[in-house]
Amino acid sequence: MGNNDKRGRLNPGFQESILIGEGSPYVQESFDLDRLDNFVKGLGVQYLHYKSMPSPIGKNDRGDYRRSDGVDTITSNGMIYIFGGKFTATMTDNSRERMRGAAGTLDPSESKLVMPRFYDTPEGGDPCKTGDRIYLLPGDRIYVANPKVDDHVVNAHEIDYVPDVPNEAMFPIVTMEYILDSQNIPYVAGVDFSITTDGKIQWIDGGKNPGIDPATGKGRIYSVRYRYRAYWYITQLPKEVRITGSTDECGDSAPTRAAYHAIAQREYIYHNQNKGANTNQLKPTDPKRTVQKPVVPQNPSKYSVPVDISAIGDNFDPDEEQS
Repeated sequence: MGNNDKRGRLNPGFQESILIGEGSPYVQESFDLDRLDNFVKGLGVQYLHYKSMPSPIGKNDRGDYRRSDGVDTITSNGMIYIFGGKFTATMTDNSRERMRGAAGTLDPSESKLVMPRFYDTPEGGDPCKTGDRIYLLPGDRIYVANPKVDDHVVNAHEIDYVPDVPNEAMFPIVTMEYILDSQNIPYVAGVDFSITTDGKIQWIDGGKNPGIDPATGKGRIYSVRYRYRAYWYITQLPKEVRITGSTDECGDSAPTRAAYHAIAQREYIYHNQNKGANTNQLKPTDPKRTVQKPVVPQNPSKYSVPVDISAIGDNFDPDEEQS
């Protein structure tokens, strides 16, 4: 029991040590945000941050949904994404789950981001200086910066075959695993099709393709299973404006803004990109009206009705025929 007796009382003659002197200065505790930033970056991965803003391209009035007087191929989800910078953050969770909802199958793949306060310094810049402060908005998009990192995920769905143009999947394809059409015919990469630089399916001349279904006059349906590069959207900011006491250069405590707490959601239902003229988006000569392009069957003779007018004589009476 050290200097205490069996009853826990201090032994006579023992002198306690003084740990804090009477004249010692008072220490004010506060967060060291620089050390927190270094801790996050030490365990983190570098991301590309694309800032989102509503796309005004081709709109005549606020709230317009249609862009009738121009083809807009750079907008996605009704937003334009502008590169903001690179930052190093730690992703602490990354789940995947499939649920049935009113809109179909949902895949809410959420991750939590432990953020720094500032962007990384550019290459060749002063390592002792910090970059600009990071400002996030729900809807911003982030990618893993290192292209050599295996951040690929798998997706599978059905596509309508469209001749003469590259067929577009739900997400840009990095590697195609399988293609199987409605007639149970598989297709081989490099022989029947290739993947373009922007991740679309280009059917090769001379190779096999799903072709046109004579029953519908449209392209046959085929299924694809492929890998694409994952990216995330910022969906929530549980901690946006966080002001806390921090130790400044002089050792004094001063109110300072801390880093964001962000929740990111891997894309699964956000794909909504405007198409060009080759995929049935028109640029009309009269910008006031947009006429939907009619679907013309490939075999119109299938739907013709033969009529023999030789059976109708000069004395034909429709009332007499009905009786």
